Amino acid sequence: MILSELGFNLGPIVASAGVIGVALGLGAQTIVRDVLAGMFMLVEDQYGVGDQIETMEVSGLVESVGLRITTVRSQDGTLWYLRNGEILKVGNKSQPKNI
Repeated sequence: MILSELGFNLGPIVASAGVIGVALGLGAQTIVRDVLAGMFMLVEDQYGVGDQIETMEVSGLVESVGLRITTVRSQDGTLWYLRNGEILKVGNKSQPKNI
């Protein structure tokens, strides 16, 4: 209301705010998905630091586990940064068998 009283045209400002809001919402969608997947992964204890895992086309030793990113060091020394929301299938070679 103050900007309207000062003579500013509010139409373009409101339209810009709407476009920026949509862009932020779409951009934040992947971050939210990664964080939620990371929380479930940590709560379910799927893997942890020091575990030998195989996921997608990456196989190696888990160096760090975060809410958004998991880092895995492969046998050839490559450090892979995996977004938790993109990990659909993981095999943990370090977890003991439950008999």
